[in-house]
Amino acid sequence: MFRVEAVLFDFDGTLVTLEIDFPLMRQRVNEILAQFSIPPQVVTAPFSWERIEQAAAWLARSDPLKAKVLEREGKAIIVGMEEEVAQIAVPPDDVLPTLLTLRARGIKVGLVTRNSMRAVQTVLRRHPLPFDAIATRDHVRPLKPHPAHLHFALKLLGLTIDAHCMPFASRQAKAAFVGDHPADVQVALRLGLVPVGKAQDDLTENALWRSGAFLVVRKVSELLHWLM
Repeated sequence: MFRVEAVLFDFDGTLVTLEIDFPLMRQRVNEILAQFSIPPQVVTAPFSWERIEQAAAWLARSDPLKAKVLEREGKAIIVGMEEEVAQIAVPPDDVLPTLLTLRARGIKVGLVTRNSMRAVQTVLRRHPLPFDAIATRDHVRPLKPHPAHLHFALKLLGLTIDAHCMPFASRQAKAAFVGDHPADVQVALRLGLVPVGKAQDDLTENALWRSGAFLVVRKVSELLHWLM
């Protein structure tokens, strides 16, 4: 078992069934970029939000006003898709009891998500969950998988991690990070947090193990056997 002071959680796919169609999102964003004649080599980021910002920054060098339109229209696609699924997102039955048990054990609970605060609040109004800190893309830049996002959340919880980011050493970790994407595991490893994967199926479980997860669970309640 691990004695940690805090657990950070990803949101969609980890705590709630926020089933965003990311391939469709990327397709729609790419269509917008094409409409503004953005060269493909300009957008190298893996995630759509940052791809829009890269494209807008490039376009702003020649046409600042047009760049603002691009950024506004591109990000509206992402926000619209997030809010649509947030209206129907549901946490599995074991999520609330797990968060309450962690807090009862004196473990702080934080949320780290690339989503907007508005999308998070849309879910939490219908399904309240107890967080000691919430860090969305409205609070910090750059976003995960950059370590700064997790650093910000840990600071909100009153925890600090060495700026030199010591690699994960099982029994020395102050906190754990639980996410459903290999990038979540990798940023946890970089920061010396316990890297926990939340898998939906065998395919994602294998990907999480390969990315370096110390533990992979199918239900968040399984964490209670490992964290104290």
